[in-house]
Amino acid sequence: MPMRRAHFWVLVMLVVTVIAFWPGYFSKLGGAKYHIHIHALGAVLWTMLVAGQSWSIASGQRSLHRTAGLASFVVFPLFLVGGMLSYQAEAIPLVATPDSPDNLFIGPFGFFDGLANIGFAVLVHGGLKYRRNVQLHARYMVATLLFLVCPLLFRVLPRLLPILDSSTPETAARFAYAMAAGNLGALLLAVWLWRQTPKWGRPFVIASGFIIAQQVLFSTVGTTVAWTDLFARIVGVNTGLLVIGTVAASAAILWHGWTAGNAPVRQAAAAAE
Repeated sequence: MPMRRAHFWVLVMLVVTVIAFWPGYFSKLGGAKYHIHIHALGAVLWTMLVAGQSWSIASGQRSLHRTAGLASFVVFPLFLVGGMLSYQAEAIPLVATPDSPDNLFIGPFGFFDGLANIGFAVLVHGGLKYRRNVQLHARYMVATLLFLVCPLLFRVLPRLLPILDSSTPETAARFAYAMAAGNLGALLLAVWLWRQTPKWGRPFVIASGFIIAQQVLFSTVGTTVAWTDLFARIVGVNTGLLVIGTVAASAAILWHGWTAGNAPVRQAAAAAE
């Protein structure tokens, strides 16, 4: 089985997640807004699902693996709904306090988070489509977690390297360096995973492309007034419709990925007739 010890490293990532988000979220759960809870729940459940699926297949628990895999049909939409609700809430200051210096990186984050959601969806679709190819399926699922690496690093690294600290108005601009370091770390990890088995490394190539796009657009187009104004328009979208649209899109992605994965079976059956 490929990536036999992936579950161990995914659990390590889960521990780092708690450490990274402890000051801003886990230490003050009662004060967090609902969309943050949904986003956090989706991310944690997805990480646990990937770890559990890696362990079950490595342990020969195929029946458990298949059954637990059905949870993705719930956790995937939950993850995207939480992501889109946070995406909308992220843009609110652009409308409520447009001249605030605290808005410095909100526009750029519109690209970073938007591409993370799209990349995650693309990889989940690939995981379903190639679920009968154990080499690709495992790597697509693990690759979905690469979009969590940068958010972890740009929170942890400033605590270890004061030069990256951006906690004061005078040092706020340094966040761009922490972001770049986080994306670099995610990219290096993706490349390392690809190099382990290039023949089956397509999921990591896809993830790398999205990570590079995140950094480039965060630093360029994301800083423009035109993009910031466009991103701010999501605030005017009805939240209920945003949720319904996200759930519908999630269902379409899941259905298409699943049916695409059935295609070889249908073709084999037709050839046998």
